[in-house]
Amino acid sequence: MLQKKKRVKLYGQKLKKLNHDIFERDNYTCIICGAYVSDEHKFHHEKKFLKNDVITEGVVLCDKCHYERHFGKNCNEIKDKCREYLNGICGKGD
Repeated sequence: MLQKKKRVKLYGQKLKKLNHDIFERDNYTCIICGAYVSDEHKFHHEKKFLKNDVITEGVVLCDKCHYERHFGKNCNEIKDKCREYLNGICGKGD
């Protein structure tokens, strides 16, 4: 019998550290366009099913690419790029 995976939800300092770790890993640059992004921004969750606060599901996106990922005409293309990126560095994302 398959066991349901529990959602990972972080708060406070743990979430702040995860955000910092993702920004450091991605060199403070948007993985889509290469623009610098301050770690005062929150990372983008590229979820499979549930939104988990884990490094293997987070990427740095600038405001423009983040908006485009959620609401733009190229949202599926950006989603695919995010997942390819995560799969390449973490073995996750599909």
